[in-house]
Amino acid sequence: MAQPSILVLEDDEIIRSLMVDVLEEFGALVTSFPSADEGMIYLERGDEPVDLIVSDIQMPGLLNGYDLSRVVAHRWPGVPVLLTSGNTKLAAQLGGSVRFLPKPWSAEHLLEQVQTALTAQGPSMH
Repeated sequence: MAQPSILVLEDDEIIRSLMVDVLEEFGALVTSFPSADEGMIYLERGDEPVDLIVSDIQMPGLLNGYDLSRVVAHRWPGVPVLLTSGNTKLAAQLGGSVRFLPKPWSAEHLLEQVQTALTAQGPSMH
């Protein structure tokens, strides 16, 4: 894969900025928003292809990261979603098919999970 397009959804500005920096250093084209609601608007517009979505689970707004992942699985089944949270109890409720990255994460662990998700994905959303 040449340059993956990754959508980052994280309400904590510092974590979002750090994640974007790590992913851009990895060579990804990154678009980010502070809520799943804004991410859904971006996906529905369909202006740019998305190869992977990395989303916090708990965010303000109508949709949380888990809700977004269910919509994406239904509407864009080839686009993997990697969910993050510091709340490991939430992770236990996700089920085996959902990718999960616990917080706090290291840059290496983030990149490892991103590469795994990108390798396992179907066709990107265009």
